Amino acid sequence: SLLSGFHECLCSPVDQLKSYILTQRGADAFLPEITPSAAPQPFLPLLAPSPLSPFTNSTIPKLSGLCMLNFTASQSLMTMTSTDCWAAFAPLLANVICCPQLHATLVILVGQLSKETGVLALNRTLAKPCLSDIEQVLEGQGASDDLKQVCLIHPSNLTEASCPVKDVDEFENTVNSSELLASCEKIDPVKECCDQVCQGAISDAATRIALKSSDPLSMDGTHVLPEYSTRVNDCKTVVLRWLASKLNPYRAKEVLRGLTNCNVNKG
Repeated sequence: SLLSGFHECLCSPVDQLKSYILTQRGADAFLPEITPSAAPQPFLPLLAPSPLSPFTNSTIPKLSGLCMLNFTASQSLMTMTSTDCWAAFAPLLANVICCPQLHATLVILVGQLSKETGVLALNRTLAKPCLSDIEQVLEGQGASDDLKQVCLIHPSNLTEASCPVKDVDEFENTVNSSELLASCEKIDPVKECCDQVCQGAISDAATRIALKSSDPLSMDGTHVLPEYSTRVNDCKTVVLRWLASKLNPYRAKEVLRGLTNCNVNKG
């Protein structure tokens, strides 16, 4: 696949360098030994650090201290995202690899946080420093320093935007949460694009919570006002965060990327 081939391209030079070093080790007595317990350091400085290295090491920029997002618990997700958005390739493969992965990461980070806060969005005050922290962590692992422009990311991507529902309790009292989870907890990437079982459940849930607004927008027959369409789309993001809170980060990433692939294929 394109993604696996992309990763292959990234990894090949490192593997060749490792092979060269191993063949030279016998001849170079001064080459330092690496113990199995030590976290290996990257051979190329622009590549992401080893997943074994903690986010608190010196290669990671200092964070704002204002953001509650748990980057340590999502370390493997952040590493994968930084690789998919590697500086040299992010602009070239933005819509296919980097941006879908970045958007999924934002959804999962906020969704996982909601298990502690009970809220499926960040407030507008914290959204800006949190987005900056996310950028700093990814850039520190080799991602492009231009991700906001490449993927059109704004602090509002971490808030509820125009969606009127963000509290977990209100969300679960409004939608059929058990049906939503059953439809989306595991999807077949091929069948989903045709049958749209999960996509249909997400759209239904988003429509239900969009109608909770105190100022419902009118619809004239088949003509839907742009404001209403935007509200439903914003609510879809809230629905995805709720799903991400019910799944482990890896499974959530698989579901979100599968849904994105359906949209890319339609395009």
